[in-house]
Amino acid sequence: MSTPTSASTTHRCPECEALERGRKQAEVERDLSRVTDFNVLIVRHRLTHPTEP
Repeated sequence: MSTPTSASTTHRCPECEALERGRKQAEVERDLSRVTDFNVLIVRHRLTHPTEP
């Protein structure tokens, strides 16, 4: 099952990858506020992708 913030194996775009890198860095820094911010940005960005079948 896929969640809105899980990595998609069928679609990779540079913006998604950059956002995921930022989220991972925030996790390493234990900055939970930034992790949440990145989660929101990732979901909003993915809504701009074409609908996957």
